[in-house]
Amino acid sequence: MYVSYNKLNKKARCWVFITDKPIVEKKYIVTGFLKNLCQDWVSHGKSVVSSFKLFKENFIILFAEDEISGCSIDSSSALLRESLNQLKIDIQPNSKIGIFIGENIEFKDRSTLIKLISNKELSAENKMVNTTVKNKEEFDKNWVLDINKSWLINFIK
Repeated sequence: MYVSYNKLNKKARCWVFITDKPIVEKKYIVTGFLKNLCQDWVSHGKSVVSSFKLFKENFIILFAEDEISGCSIDSSSALLRESLNQLKIDIQPNSKIGIFIGENIEFKDRSTLIKLISNKELSAENKMVNTTVKNKEEFDKNWVLDINKSWLINFIK
């Protein structure tokens, strides 16, 4: 059952998907699909209270309350991928890290990012997108972080 993001409880789980190209031009199509996906999402025969967020040009975040079976999560992910494939949009691996360069986001792998910081080409105070958030509460508080306040700090020292 689709609900607006603000009506989700703070413990609603989340899953982050990064698209390989911007979804701006197809935002209305993607939004319609996501509403339908959330509206029809069931787990063990029970409607799942769910919602989504689009962030910048490349992020889709799905949220769901209550206990959800692994099969239900897998099927919703497969439906998302299938629908995006029809729009010629693929999902990137979550190993890419979104770093803010001004207002834009560039995607880097961890080792490249560490080299850029070590070489002072990028600052540890730059903002990054924290794709490791697990629920709505973490998303609201920690979605965008300074690199030096993220899990990456362990690799930068």
